[in-house]
Amino acid sequence: MNLKYKQHLTTKSYFVNRFGKLSTSFLFWQIQDIAWEHAELLGFGFDNLKEEQQFWVLSRLLVKIKRRPKWGEKFTLETLPVGIDGLLALRDIYFIDENGECIIKATTSWLVLDSLTKRIIRLDDLKNIPFVKERRWEERAGKVRSPKSADELVFTPALFNEIDINQHFNSGRYLERIIDSYDFDFHKKNDLVEFEINFAKEGVPADNLAVKKQIIDTDNNLCSVVRESDGADLIRARLVWGRRM
Repeated sequence: MNLKYKQHLTTKSYFVNRFGKLSTSFLFWQIQDIAWEHAELLGFGFDNLKEEQQFWVLSRLLVKIKRRPKWGEKFTLETLPVGIDGLLALRDIYFIDENGECIIKATTSWLVLDSLTKRIIRLDDLKNIPFVKERRWEERAGKVRSPKSADELVFTPALFNEIDINQHFNSGRYLERIIDSYDFDFHKKNDLVEFEINFAKEGVPADNLAVKKQIIDTDNNLCSVVRESDGADLIRARLVWGRRM
C-alpha cells in the first residue's frame, strides 16, 4: 500500500487567473481531486463509503502559498494521509516545482457523514484507515471565527454551475464568491498568500447567499458566505494578502 500519491501536472490555460498563474479556484480543486483519487486507491474512497451509505466531506483547509505555478509550468502534486484527530481525518498536499521546491503546501481535515441522517461517523468505525507516522509540518487547519461587519449584505441566488452532483453548493464555488467580492484594483495590488477555511453548513439550490467581510488590517481579512433564510455562515475564511510583485 503506497501512502504517498503523486500527480505530474502542467498548468493549463484554463487553470490560470488573469495574471497567468494558477488561480485559487483551480488550486482548491486540485487539492480536492487528488485527495479523492488517493482515498479511492487506499480503499476508502467515494465508492467504498457509498456501499455503507456514508460519504467524505471536507471540513477544514489551510493553504500557504510561496508562489503559484505559471501558465505552462510543470509541477508535481503530492499527497499523503497524516493521521486522525478525533472525528477528523487529516491529509497533507504539496505542490512541488521542477527544481524539487515545495511552492504550495496545504493541510485538510475530513469528516465522514451518514448519507441518510447526515450525522458524523466515528472514524473508529472505519477499520484500518492508513496514515504516515511523521509529517513534514506540524500546523493543522483550525477554527476560523465569524467576521463582524455592519455593512449591508447583498444576497444573490445560487447559480446552476454552483451546484454539485450531490445537489449542494460546490465547495470551490464558495471560495470563488469570496475571491470575486474583491474588486479588480484590489487584486491588481494584492495576491492571496494564505487562506484557512471552515466548511460549516451545506448550501442548496434555493439559497440566496452573500459575502460578509471584516477587514482586520491591510493584509488580514475574515470572510464568510452567509445564507439569507437563517443568517447562517455556510463557510468561514481567514485570508492573508501579500503585495503583488
